[in-house]
Amino acid sequence: MSTTTTSQWYKGQFLISTSQELLQHEVVNDVFDSDYMYWTKRVSDEAIKHILSHSLCFGVYALPESSSEITGRASPTQIGLARLITDESTFAYLTDVFIIPEHQGKGLGKWLMECINETLKSWPNLRGSMLYTGGHDGERAMKFYEKMFGMKKFVPGTSGLEIMSSRGPGSVFKDI
Repeated sequence: MSTTTTSQWYKGQFLISTSQELLQHEVVNDVFDSDYMYWTKRVSDEAIKHILSHSLCFGVYALPESSSEITGRASPTQIGLARLITDESTFAYLTDVFIIPEHQGKGLGKWLMECINETLKSWPNLRGSMLYTGGHDGERAMKFYEKMFGMKKFVPGTSGLEIMSSRGPGSVFKDI
């Protein structure tokens, strides 16, 4: 469970927040079930609650443009997410990053990474962070994460360290 104090960033009509209360579980699960989230799939309602509540989540929200849009709405509309699986001190694994297609191309993904980077840089004991990336846009994504976080492609055997992984029954990928 995330113990970090809630952080919020505003830019124009958009909000990025680490508040668990703003997360819209059904929206996230619908996106998990979409074609542009090729690395995951819909999970049960119970599982999505557990996944999100045990992660440091950066929700991206579209704010209403006028007070008339607020009527009948309990919270802003969720349009993106990035999830850190972390101890909030020494390690962070970045996963489930998305901005829904109708809001892509507005610089929101870059801004989201800047907010995450600001958070990571505030952890004096951080040893490192990692992520998986690939798919049809893998090279572009790798360059993006290298630019935003200074991440590098892991080359086995060059540092005396190796990364090992296995796939579980919920993986959409069947090979390692």
